[in-house]
Amino acid sequence: MKRNVGIPLLMIFLLTFNVFATVSIPVLAESGPATDIIEFRRVPVDLAAQALKAGEIDYYIFGLRPAQAEALKGDPDVVVYYAPAAMVSIILNPAPAPKGSLNPFSIREVRFALNYLIDRDYVVNQIYKGFAAPMVTFLSQYDPDYVTIYDIIAKYDFKYDPVTAAAIIDKALTKAGASKVEGKWYYNGSPIVINFIIRIEDERREIGDMLASALESVGFTVNRLYMAFGQAIPIVYGTDPAELQWHLYTEGWGKSVPEKYDYSTISQFGAPWYGWMPGWQEAGYWQYENSTIDELGKKIYMGIFNSKNERDELYRKATEMIIQESVRIWVATRLEVHPAKKEVSGLTEDVGTGLRSPLNPREVYIPGKTTVKIGHLWIHTESSAWNPIGGHDDVYSVDMWRAIHDPFMWRHPFSGAPIPFRWNYKVTTAGPTGSLPVPEDAIIWDAVSDTWKTVGKGVTAKSKVVFDLSKYVGSKWHNGQPITWADVLYAIYQAFEIAYDPVKSSIESSIAATLSETLKLFKGFRIVDEKYLEVYVDYWHFSDDYIAEYAVIPGGHYPWELLAAMDKVVFEDKAAMYSRSASKSYGVPWLSVNLKLHAELVKTALEKMKFSDYEKIFNVRGKAYATETEFEARRAADVAWFNDKGHLVISDGPFYLNIFDPIAQYAQLKAFRDPSYPFSKGDWFFGKPEPPKVVSMGVPLVVPGGAASIIIEVQGPPPLGVKYLIKNPITGDIVSLGDAEALTASKFVIRMSPTFTEALEPGLYELIIATYSEQVAFVGTSKTYFDVFNVRPLESTFRDVGTALSQEIAKVSSALDSLAQSLSTLSAQASNVLMMLIVVAVLVIVGIVVSSISLRRR
Repeated sequence: MKRNVGIPLLMIFLLTFNVFATVSIPVLAESGPATDIIEFRRVPVDLAAQALKAGEIDYYIFGLRPAQAEALKGDPDVVVYYAPAAMVSIILNPAPAPKGSLNPFSIREVRFALNYLIDRDYVVNQIYKGFAAPMVTFLSQYDPDYVTIYDIIAKYDFKYDPVTAAAIIDKALTKAGASKVEGKWYYNGSPIVINFIIRIEDERREIGDMLASALESVGFTVNRLYMAFGQAIPIVYGTDPAELQWHLYTEGWGKSVPEKYDYSTISQFGAPWYGWMPGWQEAGYWQYENSTIDELGKKIYMGIFNSKNERDELYRKATEMIIQESVRIWVATRLEVHPAKKEVSGLTEDVGTGLRSPLNPREVYIPGKTTVKIGHLWIHTESSAWNPIGGHDDVYSVDMWRAIHDPFMWRHPFSGAPIPFRWNYKVTTAGPTGSLPVPEDAIIWDAVSDTWKTVGKGVTAKSKVVFDLSKYVGSKWHNGQPITWADVLYAIYQAFEIAYDPVKSSIESSIAATLSETLKLFKGFRIVDEKYLEVYVDYWHFSDDYIAEYAVIPGGHYPWELLAAMDKVVFEDKAAMYSRSASKSYGVPWLSVNLKLHAELVKTALEKMKFSDYEKIFNVRGKAYATETEFEARRAADVAWFNDKGHLVISDGPFYLNIFDPIAQYAQLKAFRDPSYPFSKGDWFFGKPEPPKVVSMGVPLVVPGGAASIIIEVQGPPPLGVKYLIKNPITGDIVSLGDAEALTASKFVIRMSPTFTEALEPGLYELIIATYSEQVAFVGTSKTYFDVFNVRPLESTFRDVGTALSQEIAKVSSALDSLAQSLSTLSAQASNVLMMLIVVAVLVIVGIVVSSISLRRR
């Protein structure tokens, strides 16, 4: 009976399901990324297309050469993605030479002259075959802040001009005591020799050779040093500039994120305080110094402005000074080409990084497959380091690390604005000049007394950020141990220790130099309801999202006990260092916990640790956030991880590092599927952006003294804006710039008044248009020319014609006067005749009337 009942019930269920087929039944998404395994493999650029077609990789995240890109365009099995994700610059060593010799690049004028020795048009059109845009500073037309400085870029629009370069160099070197003999520069009887390190893996070799030849043409003796990444980096960034092991280097940069309102790039590439200018803020090294640029850079970085306009003015001043200093000579933004097999799904086209976006490992998949294979130029180099304090400054390690950890905040892939990632947030601010009271029981770490201190009374801050850690605290590390508040507290402690502890800051001086400036705006922390972290910062920005981003704790992303073990290796054992420069100074390795030998140093330190030595870090206002039992469980899990994997990369992201083989140039990442992980497939997919662009420009013929209008039509996600610049291409003078007037959402007008046009000299004028959108961190640019009509040659002709015409008019007028007199006389005579005719007519009429009367009477 029961069996018979079961069949109709099953049939009823099936019928019900069919009837209501449009109703979706919710299914809980599997935690973690869209695919199970990601493999990273080294593939040289020249072999990338071949590897893609052979199925050895599914997509490639190092930019292809232009010829390869062109060859793949018509391939139906390949999708090609483009992004302005790479930049090329030439960094110069400005350190003074020892007594008796001369470093020409210690002279600012010589550095500046090099801008005229780089043929950027040739680089863009011939070397990169159009897959690039010229640069004169650290931003290009693909960066949102381009519209902030576009007139400065136009002002310094360097063209290849070796004559001008030679004239500047000749004057500066002669003044410095050098002499030019038979076309070669000498100082104290010896030739001036330049050590030029030229990278060999990509187009930088051609660019380097081109510049080397140009330098030789103006009299320098150039020692061309061809090197790959691993050989070049330690020399350029790991030695004292005063040693002059290098004078120039062909730098290459991979963009990390799109940036809506830049605050760090300008300091990174121009301000010494940030640690990326020669000297690198490493104690004992010669340092490039510029206090004015430092002051401007710090104000931009730390929000010391009262409005966006004030911030923009600071940005403009710093930019122009950086161009004038010319420690870096900018060459081009490379439009990187990333190819993928057409079956690869889930890719987001980041406007700044292309397929290198950290969102893509989370979302990429191939239907019917569990593994995605990614090709890169390198997987490991001698200058790659995996540590959370001073490592990951190369694209090769970064691109894998970003799939392994979750940032607390990230950037929107289209707009470049900061967005919540693992931590949500709420911002309260008193504005640029106001203040909020910091609660008396808020805490801050004192690196001198080695204790948490309550801030006490009277402390204020400009802003308060409340981070919601409900997606973080309580979830799991890759080794299965829970993430706790102890991990958050140690990250705060570690940052303040490195910045302000006298011993630690002297050992890692380059890191401490930047960190100490950043952290001085942090006024206090509070843990609230075991869920929220309140952070009080003396920082303001016109965007609340940037306030939240500033308040994010630096570091973290590893279990606290591993961070502590790394600290022990660096600061106590001095067996390895966090930064490249410190490792060079101390003659020890640059700590990289993905390598077995380095990880073993950390494991040994971990095994020697005693919880009692760290207990005070986790006791806050009478509450203990870690116990010895928890510590022992964590240590056992970490050691087991090392024994299994051979490394100690343990983090909090969607993948864990399963295999890392530096010899084979191979890494395997496996999906982290713990139910506590808060994200699933689809959470971070954005697709493809629609960048703003100029559709058309209606350019009139401009007549001096007459009004004129230029109509511009643009396209892109609203709201859109248009900035313009009018430049005399002969003199280089900017005659007008500003914002175009909006007629509609997509049509704008530039109005030129009669007063303005009257002041224009006749000839062609260059018009540069930049259109931008609040939704996409990309600037669409267009350039055209308009003609100011030259009326001067016609003025004489018009005068002659006018004179002749006046004379003819006078003659005609005289003739008309005579004719008028004749007509007057004739008119009088005609009047007399007319009167006579009238009289006759009257008499005739009277006669007729009389006759008529007579006939009737008969």
